[in-house]
Amino acid sequence: MIARLKDLWHHRELLWNMTVKELKVKYKRSVLGFVWSFMTPLIMLAVFSLVFALLIHREDMSWFVVYLMSGLLPWLFFVNCLMQSVGSIVGNPGLVKKVYFPREVLPLGAVGANLFHFCMQMMVLFLFLFAIRWHFWIYLVLFPAVLLLQLVFTTGLALFISAANVYLRDVQHFVEVATMAWFWLCPIIYPISFVIKRLGKFFPLYMANPMTNIVLLWQYIIYNPYYYAPKAGVAYISFWGILWTSILSILLLVFGYYFFSKTERGFAEQI
Repeated sequence: MIARLKDLWHHRELLWNMTVKELKVKYKRSVLGFVWSFMTPLIMLAVFSLVFALLIHREDMSWFVVYLMSGLLPWLFFVNCLMQSVGSIVGNPGLVKKVYFPREVLPLGAVGANLFHFCMQMMVLFLFLFAIRWHFWIYLVLFPAVLLLQLVFTTGLALFISAANVYLRDVQHFVEVATMAWFWLCPIIYPISFVIKRLGKFFPLYMANPMTNIVLLWQYIIYNPYYYAPKAGVAYISFWGILWTSILSILLLVFGYYFFSKTERGFAEQI
């Protein structure tokens, strides 16, 4: 595996080019191009702000739209990475069959492109927070650490499903269905207190979901629950949940890369 990592490092320029290619393909023949990276979160903020201001009002939570976006943007980053990486190998038969390069460049390029979009969307969110004079907490310095944790988990899963999809094309369809169900298993549109009250002793099973802990971390460092929602019950950080998610993410990255490297030799034949 060390040799493969060295080979990947030697092809780092190719990885960069594949990331840029993913970005260009997405906005090919688009008039606005990369501006859509900013337009999407702006439109979401405008629509959600209007909806929650006029139709849905929570007395126990100020700026619910910020709570929603602080969890929704990381979730969309996660889902988009999976949806693009799962078909990255089977979608490039010409490259896989005729040219030698580390095949992991393809799913990693998809993750890299979505990382760019995520950073642009977060930039828009923070500009919005500055505009409304948001009360930032010192925990915001943990932004890179939380992003790294999610990136490790996402990359490991992306490597695994991209390789598995070569041998079993049902994986791509399963990912589509699984992510829709997975969304409702994370406290994005509802506070964590809602789950605590209803699950009781089964709550630890809910916290075993790694994306639950990642979403809670994003909400904690961005939304500032103690300041803006003292009664909503959205402030919940589990040390064991974070530890479990960190260990699982590292193991998944190692296993995903190992599985990818072991199955790579059969990619050309299967495609």
